[in-house]
Amino acid sequence: MKAILNRVLAVFFVGTTVIAVAIWLVHDWGTQPRSIETPIELEIPRGSSSEVIAELLEQRSLISHRFLFKVWLRAFGHPERYQAGLYQFVDQVSPEQIDEFLRNGRVYSPVVLQFVIPEGFTLQQVLRRLEANGVGTYEELSTLAHDRKFLDDLNISNEAKSLEGYLYPATYSFIRKRTAREVLAHMVETFWQKLPDGYIEGLKKKRLSLHKAVTFASLIEMETLHDDERPKIAEVIWSRLRNGEPLAIDAALIYGIKDYQGDIKWKHLKDRKNPYNTRVHKGLPPGPIGSVSQNSLAAVLSPTDEGFYYYVLKYNSGGRHHFSKTLKEHNQHVRRLVEAQKGER
Repeated sequence: MKAILNRVLAVFFVGTTVIAVAIWLVHDWGTQPRSIETPIELEIPRGSSSEVIAELLEQRSLISHRFLFKVWLRAFGHPERYQAGLYQFVDQVSPEQIDEFLRNGRVYSPVVLQFVIPEGFTLQQVLRRLEANGVGTYEELSTLAHDRKFLDDLNISNEAKSLEGYLYPATYSFIRKRTAREVLAHMVETFWQKLPDGYIEGLKKKRLSLHKAVTFASLIEMETLHDDERPKIAEVIWSRLRNGEPLAIDAALIYGIKDYQGDIKWKHLKDRKNPYNTRVHKGLPPGPIGSVSQNSLAAVLSPTDEGFYYYVLKYNSGGRHHFSKTLKEHNQHVRRLVEAQKGER
């Protein structure tokens, strides 16, 4: 009897040892990575069973054995939490990592369209860039950008004649193909999202419509590259508006010149037919002159209070400006700039 008991215990011990070793080997197999030099994409259909997933993984050489993977899943995996979708695997990939990807839904979203809209880009420049990226033809995009019904759908004021100023400058990435209408709508949606908190209420206190604020912000955007100067530019514009004096902002003048060739002529300065000629027309121009950043929008409601009434470029300063409170001081800075430019020539 004792001999039989000893044999049973020996068999039991050997059996449990074999099972333990087998479990260890399976676990170790699940942690061993395979080298994948070229990215492999794998689509997991909705409702796929463990059997189907193991077969797909083996077919794409992501695992060495589907049977071992199914055994590993039973012991260590979480197949009940797997999520359908497109996945991408590259570099070192183990069954354990595959399990983590699938249960956490770390799906692969390839970018099919990406473009950058810099701050200050005019509507024409934006549409040309979209055309270059295959979003649509310039004619199609321009028609949409001036379509009153489309503007109404995007909650853009009747004061606006187009999407000028409302296409927010940013880097845009899309993981599926979009129509021209969808891309433009997304850019306007980004504009609404970027409006500073409490902006509409702040405009009401200033008795300024949103469209006029966007126009105001576009002037700031085109006048300086530096965030710390935006509130100062805003102060100068506010001061001139209050005093009923022309803003004399050449960026607006240029915007209104058809076929501008890079040189402002005397006839341009005196042209009253140009509604954007802020040297002869008082107040804000009829509409925005380019895309506006959040910082320029914010500056409209947060101008400095230093008494600045003039500004002019500093020579060779990376686009920075001298701000002056008096015409005498301003003229001194203008003379220095002219003399420096003459000396360079």
